[in-house]
Amino acid sequence: MSARSVSLPRSLFAGTQRRLILSYAAVVTATLLLLGPILYVQYSGQLSDGFNQTLRLATQRQAGLALVPTGVALGINPHFQAPPSLADHDAFFVLLTPDGDVTSNPSGVTHAGLPDQQAAQQAARQGYGVPSDLHTADAGDFRLYTAVIKRNGVVVALLQGGRSLDALTAARHDLLYLLLALGAGTVVIAAAGGFLLTREAMRPITAAFSAQRAFVADASHELRTPLTLIRTNAEVLLEASAVPDPEDRALIEDIVAEAEHMGRLVTDLLTLARLDAGALIRTRDPVDLAAVVAAATRQMARLATRRGVTVRQGETAAVTVQGDAGRLEQVALILLDNAVKYTTVGGEVEVTLRREGQRALLAVRDTGPGIPDAEIPRLFARFHRAPTSAAGTEGHGLGLAIAEGIVRAHRGHLRVRSTVGVGSTFEVGLPLAASHAMAIPARRATASVAPPPLDGREEGR
Repeated sequence: MSARSVSLPRSLFAGTQRRLILSYAAVVTATLLLLGPILYVQYSGQLSDGFNQTLRLATQRQAGLALVPTGVALGINPHFQAPPSLADHDAFFVLLTPDGDVTSNPSGVTHAGLPDQQAAQQAARQGYGVPSDLHTADAGDFRLYTAVIKRNGVVVALLQGGRSLDALTAARHDLLYLLLALGAGTVVIAAAGGFLLTREAMRPITAAFSAQRAFVADASHELRTPLTLIRTNAEVLLEASAVPDPEDRALIEDIVAEAEHMGRLVTDLLTLARLDAGALIRTRDPVDLAAVVAAATRQMARLATRRGVTVRQGETAAVTVQGDAGRLEQVALILLDNAVKYTTVGGEVEVTLRREGQRALLAVRDTGPGIPDAEIPRLFARFHRAPTSAAGTEGHGLGLAIAEGIVRAHRGHLRVRSTVGVGSTFEVGLPLAASHAMAIPARRATASVAPPPLDGREEGR
């Protein structure tokens, strides 16, 4: 591997790794969202069952203590000698007659709705315990259990026990907070694990891509010299009239043309390799984008004239961006060359430059055949050429990929709008330079004749 090769920038696969991590975390989150409610309902039900069982057993125990040889008396536990406020009691008991009248209220609990006459009558009628709920506006909600006290199979009294639901509600809240905390922790751990796993998984991919990119860069660099020599020697033969035979001269002319073609391809491959390595944009100076666009338009005028196409520079705002002037001019040349090649004889290509908010918008509009909607998503793919390219249109399918890479390196965007049979518009959006804060009136210009387009302009349609 040549010493010119550089390590692959982490940002090249950062987006892929980030999407994998987010996908992994999303799967874990979705799983937790499905299992979380199930776990909460299940354990919440168990908490409620345990709460009810505790109240039932306590009430049945007190009911058993109340059964004495003569009459009915309630065994009093000192724990229940609490203030009469209902909210101050964890549990309370009220002894009732089979008709629901209060016989004994050792805790002194008095509140509207106590005792629960409907539950008492149901328990006396059925002969077994009945659970019920009591809702109060000032003391909260309570769970009640009415137990029956029998002697010789006959209901002689009822014992209604109650307990505040605040404890159950607090336990459910704690369960919910615990599940949320565990879920959040699981997602964080999953994201961290996904990061480590994807980093390890991406290493061989990164290494392979780095080796491939280095090979392309090195091969492109090494091929430039022999291709230049082949082209130069062939041109010398033609200029020196060393080959008088017309057929031989035609062969040498073919050699010159193919060497030039291969030279442009090698240059494009080297440009892409430098883009991948993040080494293409070396300067970020204030750039007068209007001057860059005007220069590119002038350079494309001769090619447009030969093809019978009019290149017109429309509205042009004086805007300044931060970047590499040479590479931005290359973008303009690629888009202009692309538009001229796909515009039929008598058609028009218009270039406009305007300011929109804090961005400069360069638009190249043509009156060509347009691009089918199915082709637009693949338009910027390397070596992709749309079916319309088969009609003798030159190019390698790399121009738009290079243009998009340069624009992205300038933190901008390259978009396309197209209507079949009407034409296409390629729009480049670039952030304005920090010092360029005030809007400047637009000016108009017209393209003039200049040398033909530069290398590296083939596009991917």
